[in-house]
Amino acid sequence: MSEVLTERDLRTLMAVVEEGRQDEPTDGLPWAVLDELAGLIRCDAVTFTEGDLVHHRALFDQNYEEGQRWFDPPNPFSADMWTNFTNFLPFRHGGCAGNQVGVVRWSDFYSLRELREQPLFAEYFGPLGCRYSVGLSLPTSPGRHRKISLWRDTGSDFNERDRLVLRLLQPHLYDVLLDARRRQQRVPKLSPREWEVLQLADQGRSNADIARELFISVATVRKHLEHIYDRTGERTRASAAALMMPHFAATRTARSSTGE
Repeated sequence: MSEVLTERDLRTLMAVVEEGRQDEPTDGLPWAVLDELAGLIRCDAVTFTEGDLVHHRALFDQNYEEGQRWFDPPNPFSADMWTNFTNFLPFRHGGCAGNQVGVVRWSDFYSLRELREQPLFAEYFGPLGCRYSVGLSLPTSPGRHRKISLWRDTGSDFNERDRLVLRLLQPHLYDVLLDARRRQQRVPKLSPREWEVLQLADQGRSNADIARELFISVATVRKHLEHIYDRTGERTRASAAALMMPHFAATRTARSSTGE
């Protein structure tokens, strides 16, 4: 049966994104995102984690539970813990093992009885009181994983409406994450056209060359450069490019994910 979201659901979806854009950046997601997700989808806790799959370690673990917020310190996995993670099907098929990016529940792979027999659940999640989980993976570089997880200790499992909500939010949450990290690094936001002009300027193209490449006038190129200088606080194309171009790939990915 097809799931349908209510008007209230859609307004709350927009609130998750807007609150995230306005909230202070953190090393993970803005806290408002986790707060709003807990209100949009009933859960006992929300976590956002990043890990290094090559060196078998957690890079950070951001937690929201009953209004409490905290980061757990980075830590390496023991050999046994890593084996248990890699043998846990939601981990292997939910993007954490680098296979895909998606939204998966524990119950997509295990019944409750089968779940209790999994070493990872028996030794780690079970003692924490976790009963149900749904995870949303976000894009990241090869050899890494990046995942938002929602947890329930009691009641019923996450349903298809919850999965649909997370799927709709996925590209926007990724954009919020990149935007927060740019703001945390105090990287100004440029328009897509300004990025094109700056990229060509960084390649040593003259204003006339850039104008021909982009089918715009030389005066328009100058105007774009003036905007870039105003937003970056730099006065030359070389210094503006030195500040901004290290962030070009991340901003291009963000625009692609949101269809800009």
